Amino acid sequence: MTPGALLYWVVFAWAGENQRWLVPDPPAHSATPSGLVGMSAADCGQCHVEIAKEWAVSTHAHAWTDRQFQAEYAKDPDVGWLCLNCHTPAGDQQAVLSTYAGDVRNPDRKTNARYSQAWQQEGVSCAACHVREGRVLGPYGDSNAPHPVEQSLSLLTSEVCLSCHQASVRLEDALVCAFNTGVEAAKTGTEATCQSCHMPAVERPLVPGGVVRSGRRHLWLGGGVPKAALTEEEKAYYDLFPAGLDVELESTSLPEGERAELGVVLINARAGHMLPTGDPERFYRVVIRVTAEDGTLLVLQEERIGQEWVWSPRAQKISDNRLAPSERRVVGVSFQVPQGAVNVEVVAEHWRISNANADYHNLGSYPRKTVALRRNWTLKPSR
Repeated sequence: MTPGALLYWVVFAWAGENQRWLVPDPPAHSATPSGLVGMSAADCGQCHVEIAKEWAVSTHAHAWTDRQFQAEYAKDPDVGWLCLNCHTPAGDQQAVLSTYAGDVRNPDRKTNARYSQAWQQEGVSCAACHVREGRVLGPYGDSNAPHPVEQSLSLLTSEVCLSCHQASVRLEDALVCAFNTGVEAAKTGTEATCQSCHMPAVERPLVPGGVVRSGRRHLWLGGGVPKAALTEEEKAYYDLFPAGLDVELESTSLPEGERAELGVVLINARAGHMLPTGDPERFYRVVIRVTAEDGTLLVLQEERIGQEWVWSPRAQKISDNRLAPSERRVVGVSFQVPQGAVNVEVVAEHWRISNANADYHNLGSYPRKTVALRRNWTLKPSR
């Protein structure tokens, strides 16, 4: 969002016939499944220890407490309720339950007597995916848990993710959502699911001392930009996810003393959707630096990869140069070839939000970017 613009609200639409933002998600006012002491992540983590540790690092765990989200959420109280059914999707995470009644600024609002502030702080926690109508859902049909488990194969499909992560909605001129990840992935024709990349496979017991099973990590690190400072253990989780972007050099001769053009190839190597995807605030800043053997700077070139929007008076996308799945884009770099070796360095930064927009939201030291990759080559000119 550019400073002074009207609000860009994160309004999520269901990938199918329903629209998730319309009503609070189960388990609003539903009974705690038998065998459970509660439905918060803290409760589930008493047994599912390793899974809970992973979840705590994830963007899901920060869905409510994230400072950028809170800055957006506070801007327009009339429509803030639209955000909650994805950021705090279990109904008892919400102090007021709001249901669409024909006008996004005037929903049917009811005070929630069972509201739990502690549960709200957990954002998208375990029950969002694993509890429905008093039932615990799991991917296995033979679980021997202290609580009943109903097998749900839907947990293995992209639809469970796209219920929030696919949305293309315009409710007012400047009230839009532009999350189109599901459509982007569908265009590739791939059978890979969201979980294939965002929940890496792992062999381990679900609980300490339990039977080792084929499962998945519950990390959901998104674009790899953390929401807060990381511990060393948390950094190790991030190391499990290579960047979706990769870089190569085209084979080009460098005749000494002449002008040459080098091809830097930017590749969407691992993402089954546009890169970057999701929040249109995200972008890559790619810095290409070419230096001579003595350190003389020959080239300093930047490329920005992402969407650009104007938000007022009518929100609209004005440009989009993101990388499609498997796309290879060549960036030309021209320079006079010196004597001796030439060093080429490419640094790609993944930005969640620009400095100007972060400052507009008074985000201070909030993490805005991460270095997604860094590559170096030393080239010998020909004579």
